[in-house]
Amino acid sequence: MARNKTIFKEDILRAAEQFITEKSPSELTARGLSKYMNISTQPLYAEFENMAALKRELFSQIYYKLQNDVFNKKIHEDAVINLSLNYINFACQNPKLFKTIYLEKHGEDNHSVNEFSYNIFRTLIQDDPTYSKLTEKQINALLTGTWVISTGFANLIASSTIHPSQFEIISFLKDAINDVLQMEISKS
Repeated sequence: MARNKTIFKEDILRAAEQFITEKSPSELTARGLSKYMNISTQPLYAEFENMAALKRELFSQIYYKLQNDVFNKKIHEDAVINLSLNYINFACQNPKLFKTIYLEKHGEDNHSVNEFSYNIFRTLIQDDPTYSKLTEKQINALLTGTWVISTGFANLIASSTIHPSQFEIISFLKDAINDVLQMEISKS
């Protein structure tokens, strides 16, 4: 008689997310995850072709949650400032997961976080009249500039090094956006 399946794909993905948050993506191996879950590696390979497939699905799931549950929150009317504030808030409220996603290498798929960030940035600003007419070069400069500033704020706030008000962050972001766009216009 066949045994009933007790470990499902969702269980593995949930455990894998906890694992990379507690440890790191580089430590996510079949043996490491199975030990963490207190199971053999068989259920992992019954659900996923290999660990690369598990990692791809895991990060796709994480990115989906970020896009729909974190970055879509409406805090500010300016799309770039809104995204930056959501990014900073995510880093402060979920420092381990933030570090795992944005500050650690994910092996072969490390470029995917950059693609995800660019795509979400592009999607969120495309309908904003302030940014809809920007060139690709201006969009890239704006993404890079605001990402660097937002990451700086996120890290410094999360580590309790600085304690700016939301007004101060917004003011700084507005200045940075204007500076980046002025730099790009003067280069043209």
